[in-house]
Amino acid sequence: MENNRGKKHREADEKVLVSKSKQGDKAAFEELVKKFSRYVYTTAFFILRDTHEAEDVSQEVFVKVYLSIKGFRGLSSFKTWIRKLTVNTCIDKLRLRSKTKDRKVSLDKMTEEYEVVFTKFSQNLEKNFFNKETVKEVLKNIVNLDENYRIPLILRDLQDYSYREISELIGKPIGTVKTNIHRARKMIKEKIKTYK
Repeated sequence: MENNRGKKHREADEKVLVSKSKQGDKAAFEELVKKFSRYVYTTAFFILRDTHEAEDVSQEVFVKVYLSIKGFRGLSSFKTWIRKLTVNTCIDKLRLRSKTKDRKVSLDKMTEEYEVVFTKFSQNLEKNFFNKETVKEVLKNIVNLDENYRIPLILRDLQDYSYREISELIGKPIGTVKTNIHRARKMIKEKIKTYK
């Protein structure tokens, strides 16, 4: 687990890279892309369940960052800003889909990526809902939930959005969001029980 000193050092490095990128330093921007590319891609993959679309979103997000980084005021962390861009881009892509994909998705090739992205939140998930179960098993079940349950659960429990923010993002009433998240958690608990 990262200590406070390591976290502060990482955040300081991040601020330097952002500052240089705002001044047009291409090497600094490339370093930011390298630093956050796995985070963006995996967030997109968990929401969209499609590797090609996740790659498209990654490219789109970094183009948006490149075009608008000079206007980034630093009121939130860069990670928070890029997370919001990623989630919004994914939601836009979902709205454009002609039909929902209901195929099963494998996480076998995603081990490194999901660990990088969701370590903090997935530990919370494990502690709050599943105790002794592995994080990987939990995430495998989350990614294979129906979209109506998967998206709000990911935004709430893995991305730390408020119910109101989720409601606005996906265009559904807060009551529906809360109900779907509750049902999603219940479904995952039931699936996890079958492994015991």
